[in-house]
Amino acid sequence: MEVKEKTDTTQCQQTLAINEHCIDIKNILIVEDQEFLLLHIQQKLSETFSINCDIAATENEAKTLLEQKNYDLIILDIYLPDSTGNFVGCLIRKNSRIILITGRDTEENRSKLVNLPIVDYIYKTDERTLINYLVESINRLQINCKTTIAICDDSKISRLKTIDILKKQNLAYIELSDGKMAHQCIIEQGIKADLLITDVHMPIMNGEDLVRLLRLEFSKNELPILAFSSSEKSSTVSQLLKLGANDFISKPINNEEFLIRLNSTLDQHRLHKDNLKLIEELKKASTTDHLTQLYNRSFFYDSFKHVFAQAKRENRTYGIMMIDIDHFKRVNDTYGHDAGDITLKTVADLIKNNQRDSDIVCRWGGEEFIILIQKTTLTQIVQFAERLRTTIANTPIVIEPKLLEFSITSSFGVAIGMDENVDNTINLADSFLYKAKKAGRNQIAFK
Repeated sequence: MEVKEKTDTTQCQQTLAINEHCIDIKNILIVEDQEFLLLHIQQKLSETFSINCDIAATENEAKTLLEQKNYDLIILDIYLPDSTGNFVGCLIRKNSRIILITGRDTEENRSKLVNLPIVDYIYKTDERTLINYLVESINRLQINCKTTIAICDDSKISRLKTIDILKKQNLAYIELSDGKMAHQCIIEQGIKADLLITDVHMPIMNGEDLVRLLRLEFSKNELPILAFSSSEKSSTVSQLLKLGANDFISKPINNEEFLIRLNSTLDQHRLHKDNLKLIEELKKASTTDHLTQLYNRSFFYDSFKHVFAQAKRENRTYGIMMIDIDHFKRVNDTYGHDAGDITLKTVADLIKNNQRDSDIVCRWGGEEFIILIQKTTLTQIVQFAERLRTTIANTPIVIEPKLLEFSITSSFGVAIGMDENVDNTINLADSFLYKAKKAGRNQIAFK
């Protein structure tokens, strides 16, 4: 009979992720008696991960290497010419991370392997399949090092069994002893987890209620949930999946099935995060100038719609500031286009460092910049332009420190507008910019 813990859910007692066991895989020992396969595995893993891979063809060779060095992972063929029958057990007792290779594809052999505290096992089918699986497994171990699993179960024994599996997979974990504690920690304290594993039958708050409440705050992609239950009712599975669990596993847990479902759920979660990152990068690329990292024209016009709507509601004016680097062609001709790029980036940084948070700064094209300023007056925008003009003139462009540095100036045209057609105000500011340059540059023109 399983012992259930009496828990105090008034506060989260252990919400920090336990990750002392998580390591970066740097040293691998490969033990395989087929020389060609051994060398091929070594070459592929070394090239793919840029890590050290030592090799041994016998058990005795492996033991010698293990006496000389600690390995983060051991890839081991179970049946070697000099196998003693207790080598795997010895490695397990030393808490080694092991991936076993076996040529015996039998149910009896499989039933023994799935219950061993190892990372994984793989059958010797063809060389390519074997090596691809090893690459995938090691890549997952590397990624797992930065992944945290929250475990919610009122049975300490059950939690420890799950934790033992997670440790071998290089996963950090957070222990939560009941549903209410998990809900408080995730919602109120904001603990971060890449996956929640929860039992269904718990006191105070059961797994079904926990899944239901968490799904009010997080989507399946944001916080995947893997549910455990000893119930044999098919309705339990259906209900959990309808409430928002990503997957379900029956107790007692089959280690192999658990790992497959765990990895599949984590893969989906990582794919979702990668897609979000890609979307954000594509969005940034479509709205940002690559060289200066300022916004581009497309972003300017999209932003102006909101700026104008607010200006109209509040009956306020907005400002347009056009900035042009003086004699920029001379910079390119004298020092080269790389120096020209550094000049553009330096000016862009100076503008960003002096703008207000509400200002929208864009590279307009070439050596020309534009600033859309919300809620401003002509006096305020001219004062801002003067500060910026002085800053640019007094900041050297550094190509090579103490070897190649030079100064530049810039010209400004500013205008105030309340026109819904911002191009009218832009044209006005541009005409003042032309006047500033015609009047001798390094100055501000306005009406």
